[in-house]
Amino acid sequence: MVLDVKVRRAKPTWPDSLRPALSALTFVAVSARPAIADQSTDVGALAAVVAGSHVGYENPNPVSGVVPGAALEFTERVDRVRLRLEGIPTVAATGSGSGPYGASSASLSLLNAIAYVDVDPHRFIRLGAGYQLVNLTNKNGNNGDRNDVRIASPIYALATTVPLRGYRFVEAQLLVDPNLSGNLLVFNPLGQSGPNEPERGAEVDYSAAYGWGTPRVAFLAGIRGLVYHTRNTLTGALVDRNTGAGVTFEARFHLGRR
Repeated sequence: MVLDVKVRRAKPTWPDSLRPALSALTFVAVSARPAIADQSTDVGALAAVVAGSHVGYENPNPVSGVVPGAALEFTERVDRVRLRLEGIPTVAATGSGSGPYGASSASLSLLNAIAYVDVDPHRFIRLGAGYQLVNLTNKNGNNGDRNDVRIASPIYALATTVPLRGYRFVEAQLLVDPNLSGNLLVFNPLGQSGPNEPERGAEVDYSAAYGWGTPRVAFLAGIRGLVYHTRNTLTGALVDRNTGAGVTFEARFHLGRR
């Protein structure tokens, strides 16, 4: 008589004493996974009509007028930190008067790069710091001189965005450049360079706007102003003074998570 005996192997199990430890390790592993960041990307364009005046090196007659302007913008936000780039292509203005060498004129371009941090729980207020680069060219209609300068400065920012109902908001910003510095290059009508003129000064840039739109597209209408002043560091003489203000309109497109 043959007995057919099947032996079943028991499945291995964790001892009861190790189960709490295994549960704890599982919890730690799950908790250690990186959290999904609150991230978004904004790209936009700003158009402006600005009225202002410019007084340049050895040119006491101000260059005044109303000129259109534009700026391109990029903002990358991760949680409470955001990086904002703003670039203004070359904007030019020509004086109404004329001298022996024609009308005086001025042109400038600008780049702001600022890192912001939200400082309140509701993310209404943010502080920032960064760098500004300005290229400025002046032509003097009285003596034919042309001067070029590249100005660099640290920049500090205070900004706020207050949400309203239905994807509407109010936005305001103050930018302060306390230490503009550069080296003015002067050229006579023949293109010959003269002695360099070191300059130093400060700038204040302020703006406010009302915004509306959808979670993906926002439009802003507002105002923006600028006060810019530099002097020769050797003699104390005025080198550049720019003041202006105008109306702005901006379209801003939201990409990524909101």
